[in-house]
Amino acid sequence: MKKMYAVLWLLLFASVALQAESASPATAAATQITLGQSIVALNGPWKFHIGDNPQWADPNFDDSAWQNYTVDPKHTALTAVQAIQSDALPGWQQHEHPSYTGYAWYRIRLQVPPDADSLALLMPRYVDDAYEVYVNGQKIGNFGRLDGWHAFYANQPKLFSVPPTALKGTPVTLAIRFWNPRYEALPSEQNLGGGLRGVPLLGPPELLRVFQQSVQERIGQTSRSWHLLLLTAACGAVGILSLFLFFISRRQREYLWAGISLIGLAIVAAATGIQHAQQTSIPLQLAYTVAFVGYFVGFLTLPLAAMHLLGVPRPLWRRVNYVVFAVVFAYGLVALGLVFGFLPPTVTLDRINSLTLAPYLPFILLLVAITVDGLRTIGRKAWVLLTPGVLFACYLIVFELFASKGRFELIARLLFDSVPFSILVIFLMRFTAQQRENIRLVDDMKQAQEVQRVLIPEKLPQVPGLTIESEYRPAREVGGDFFQIIPHGNDGSVLIVVGDVTGKGLQAGMLVALIVGAIRSTAQFDPDPLVVLRSLNQRLCGRGQAHATCLALRIAADGAVTLANAGHLPPYVNGKELPMEGALPLGMVESAEFSVMHFQLAPGDHLMLMSDGVAEAQDEQGQLFGFERINEMLRKSVTAAEVATAAQAFGQEDDISVLSVICTTKSIADSQLV
Repeated sequence: MKKMYAVLWLLLFASVALQAESASPATAAATQITLGQSIVALNGPWKFHIGDNPQWADPNFDDSAWQNYTVDPKHTALTAVQAIQSDALPGWQQHEHPSYTGYAWYRIRLQVPPDADSLALLMPRYVDDAYEVYVNGQKIGNFGRLDGWHAFYANQPKLFSVPPTALKGTPVTLAIRFWNPRYEALPSEQNLGGGLRGVPLLGPPELLRVFQQSVQERIGQTSRSWHLLLLTAACGAVGILSLFLFFISRRQREYLWAGISLIGLAIVAAATGIQHAQQTSIPLQLAYTVAFVGYFVGFLTLPLAAMHLLGVPRPLWRRVNYVVFAVVFAYGLVALGLVFGFLPPTVTLDRINSLTLAPYLPFILLLVAITVDGLRTIGRKAWVLLTPGVLFACYLIVFELFASKGRFELIARLLFDSVPFSILVIFLMRFTAQQRENIRLVDDMKQAQEVQRVLIPEKLPQVPGLTIESEYRPAREVGGDFFQIIPHGNDGSVLIVVGDVTGKGLQAGMLVALIVGAIRSTAQFDPDPLVVLRSLNQRLCGRGQAHATCLALRIAADGAVTLANAGHLPPYVNGKELPMEGALPLGMVESAEFSVMHFQLAPGDHLMLMSDGVAEAQDEQGQLFGFERINEMLRKSVTAAEVATAAQAFGQEDDISVLSVICTTKSIADSQLV
C-alpha cells in the first residue's frame, strides 16, 4: 500500500507541475480555468459576493460585477501539494469585508474537457463554517446546515463527487454558498474568518481520495482526540466508582459530589473531543452546549466535594459556592450566547468573552478558603485531601493564561489529567481506612450483641401463678428495646421492667446495658416501681441524648399490681388499654414526676406489654400498623409471638418487643402453698 502511495505521489507531482504551467496564463487572464487530466488547485480568481440569493447558483447568472477573489493572494500558481500543506488562510474578512458575517457566495467557471466524465471536488480542511456546493446549478453536497437552525461541524476535508449530469455545458460553473456565525465578527477574532480559508482541489476522484487521506492523517497527528478519549474514560470511570462508593456509604457525601464533578469533567472532555474529531455528525453548537453543562456541573460540585472531604460542609461555604457558581455561569452564558448568535458581537461582550482568569478567581479563592478551614479542622492532612481541587485550580491558571494562547499546553494537560487519578488515589485510601474502621465496628457490634444476649433473658424465670411469654425482634443487629423480669423470693412478688431507648445500633445497645445494670442494682435494695424509675432517671440525666421510655410494674403474691410509667405505651389488660396519665421519658428532667397506678389481677387475666415498634410498623404504602389493629388482635386470645410476627410481617421499622403475663391462680401465694 505504501509503494502504491509513493507512485501516486510521483505521478501527482509531475502532473500538477505540468498543469500549473498550462493553467497559470489562463487564470491570470480571465475567470476561466482550463482543466486537464490532473488535480487543479482552485486558488482563483473566483467571483465573490456577500449576501444570499438562490439565483446565484444558476450558471447563466451574470457575475461580472462581482468582486475578484483569490483565496491565497501570495501564490499565483499554487500546486495541489502546497494547497493541502498550507495552514488556515484569511477569510473574506481580510478580503475587503471586515467584521462581515452571514451568507456569501463564491463562483468560478471551469473549462472541462468533453471526455471528462469522472470528477470530484475536495473542499479544504479550513472553512468558516457551513457551505453548499453547486455545479451548473445542481447541488452536489453540503457541509453543515445553512437554512433554518444553522449547524456547523469540526473542520474536515470533504470530498464531493461531481455527477456526469452536472458537467453538461461549457464552461462549467462551480458555485459555493457559505454561512458564517456572528461571533466571527468579534474584534478578538482579528477579522480572519469567513468562507474559504483553504484552497479547493478539483480532479479525478481516486487521486483526490489520496489527498483527503493525507490531510486526515495530518489532522490525526495534531488532534487531541485520543488524549481526550482517554481523559473521558478516566474521569467517567473514577466518577462512576465514586458514585458506587456513595451507594455503599451513603453518609460519605464527598463520594457523591466528587462523582458528579468527575462525570461533568468527562462530559467536557467528550464534547471537546467531538470538536476535534473528524467525520463527526454532531454539530459543534451541540458539543459546545454539552461541554457547557458538564463544565459548570463540575464547578458547582467540586467545592461541595471538598467541603465534605475536609469535614467543613458549613452553610457559609455553600452560600458562597452558589454565588461563585452564578458568576462563572453568567460568564459561560455570554460565551454560549455568542456562539449561538443570540448575543451581538459588540466590543463590550467581546471584552467579557476575552477575560481569562478573572471569572474563575472567585472559584479558586473559594477552594483556598475551604482549604484553610480544613487545615484548622483536620490539620495538615487537608492538603492531601484537597489535592484534586488544587490541581484543577492550577489547570485553570495555566490554561487561561498560557495554554489557550498556544503555550504550556502539555503542562495544562498533565494538570487536568491528574485530577481524576488524584481523586481515585485519595478515595481508595479513604475507602480502605473506612473498611478497616467498619471491621472494627463489626467486631464491636458482635461484642455488643453478646452483651445484649446476656442482658435480655432468652430463658424466662419461672414465677409461680404466672405464665410469662416474651418476644424480642430487634430492627438491627443491636436493638434499643429492653425488658427485665426479677422475681423476689422473700415475698413471692415479681418486678417486670420494659422500655425503649432512643436511637438504634451500638449506641442504643450500650445504653441498654447501662439501664439493665441500674435496674438490677436498684431492685436488690428496693423493688418498688417508682423507686426504680427515679433511680434510672438520675442515672440518665446529664448524659446528652440518653433518653428512654420505661414501664415498671410489681405483681405481688396476691395479684395486686403497682405500675409506674415514664412515657412508655400503657399495658393492656384483657385486651383493653389501661388509662394512665402521661409522663416524661427517662433522662429528660432530673426532678420528673412519673405516673403511678394500682390494679388487681384475677385468675385468667391477661396482661400484655409492648413497645411502640408494634404500632409503628409500616407497609410499603406508608400505612402504619396502628393501635386499631392491635386492639383487634387483642380481642382474641393471642400470644406475644403472634403479635410480634404480625407487626414484623406488616413492615418492621423499629425494635419490636412484646411481653405477655397471664395470671393462672387466685394468688401467687396460693400456688406457692400448693
